Amino acid sequence: MPQSSYLVAAQQFMTRELISYEDELFSVLYHDIGDFASAQTTKIVSQKRRTSIYGSRGVGKTAAMQGALFQALTSSKEVEIMPIAVKVRGARAASNIKELEDAFYRSVLSGILEVSEFKRKEKRLKEGTKKYAPWVAGKMMEAFSLVFPPLALASGAAEKGTKWLVGKLNKPDIESILASTLTDAKHATDILLSHLEKSGTFPVFVIDELDKVNSDVILSDFFDGNQLWFQGKPGIISLTYTFGESIKLAAVSSAKRVSTVEMCTGVTRLEDAETIIHSRAFQGISQICPTEKAAIEMTRELLPSETIKAVLNVSAPNTFQMLEKTYEAIQKAINSASKTVTPEHVLEEETEAENPTALEHEIMKELSKGRLTPSDLGDRLDRKQPSIVRTLKEMMKKNWVLRVGIGKRAYYSLTMHGDSAMRRYQNKPTQ
Repeated sequence: MPQSSYLVAAQQFMTRELISYEDELFSVLYHDIGDFASAQTTKIVSQKRRTSIYGSRGVGKTAAMQGALFQALTSSKEVEIMPIAVKVRGARAASNIKELEDAFYRSVLSGILEVSEFKRKEKRLKEGTKKYAPWVAGKMMEAFSLVFPPLALASGAAEKGTKWLVGKLNKPDIESILASTLTDAKHATDILLSHLEKSGTFPVFVIDELDKVNSDVILSDFFDGNQLWFQGKPGIISLTYTFGESIKLAAVSSAKRVSTVEMCTGVTRLEDAETIIHSRAFQGISQICPTEKAAIEMTRELLPSETIKAVLNVSAPNTFQMLEKTYEAIQKAINSASKTVTPEHVLEEETEAENPTALEHEIMKELSKGRLTPSDLGDRLDRKQPSIVRTLKEMMKKNWVLRVGIGKRAYYSLTMHGDSAMRRYQNKPTQ
């Protein structure tokens, strides 16, 4: 078989997004970096602790939280886990604490509803394994055999609970509760969770998208005003990437009232990068290799350690960017009829891409610590605000920064392209 066929196969799953623990490939593509998920699961299930994690975009915070749910489902034998993934829809649009609270509690209800629908997905997930190589499908089914029983129990409990809530609120169905502007979302959430806990379930939350809130003051007030709700719920992991170096002390203090605060460091070791990249390439190569052993050998041949080291050097700690860079390097190898992916295929684009100016680089360094306003940047860099605003507009055209909000409430954050540009500047040869 032509070598290019193996390279194309290696690309197939390289940038595939990990949706959640229910994703058919999650169990074979997810890898616990630094034992984060296993450590958090022990705290959550055994100690009923809560953790807020922060880190730059793309380092794998959401996947790590889903990994904690996966660990909880597969390792907790005596506790009836109910995994509730809360994606706070509407966080970006919230202009005050009341709007944020409504968005949050409606999202909790939506998360419980999604748990109740798992039983309908079970057949589709099992059927999906049949399209993979036998040894890949076998590993997925082995993981499913551990996840399905506790998840089916949670799904049944959630379904009964949502039906109970519909009757309690005298509504036709759960969708009408979520859609109605008259619904007191916090009250509905509280009575439903209380009902579920009385029935013996143990809710484990992962909370995402709170970092999209435009104002750190609103986010801080939200945690302050709802700390009793958070503290009263066992097993909450809260994702808030804005808790970086630039966040106001008030927001950090607020988060610490409801949980511990930890940094998600992302991939920084070669061993972890190899594991993640090779596991994805292996899934595709397995489809055209006769045996598992042959697929492993071909994976290592196509993507040697020195190539992955080059990927790590230009992309760490950003997992998303690391996988994108590998995909692009494989494509360059295909285009050049190369038999393997070399470090040159990784680094070629880096030398061609535009480098930031000194001021752009200084702005990037500050934004790498967390989102900031033009006024904040002006104060930190001792520059006049009009100069900062003009530079930010140019950086937006290059897709190096992203603006959220308008006027005085406008915050800027570093994009993945901006993160790469900053690294190019730092790594460029000195004259």
